[in-house]
Amino acid sequence: MQNRKPYVRPIHRTWWAETSRFSFYMVRELTIIPLILFTLNLLVGLYSLTSSKAAWESWVAFSASPVVLVVNLLALAGALYHAKTFFSMMPQVMPIKVGQKTVSKGIVVAVQWLVVLAFSTAVMLLV
Repeated sequence: MQNRKPYVRPIHRTWWAETSRFSFYMVRELTIIPLILFTLNLLVGLYSLTSSKAAWESWVAFSASPVVLVVNLLALAGALYHAKTFFSMMPQVMPIKVGQKTVSKGIVVAVQWLVVLAFSTAVMLLV
């Protein structure tokens, strides 16, 4: 039996910066951090709502701080970026056919954004 050493291709820490496609992928993956912070903040708010009035008022004051507002804006930008990449990918993954014709990718993406806009408007009007 031979004692061969297998070839292991070296991977640099900045492998993702070599191609713009990889860079966009890494940015998309990093947007999860503000989304996690946003979700944890909402969970703490829900817990404080069930705890006491003082806990709720403390959470409201904390949520009004500039750092939390910046994290919320970053989370919104991350969520919109995720939606954009998902919506642009969907027509390729699941083409929609009407009869024998395939619906154009632009129409599918536009309809998805219109549905998001309609739901967002409905939620804003109800709240």
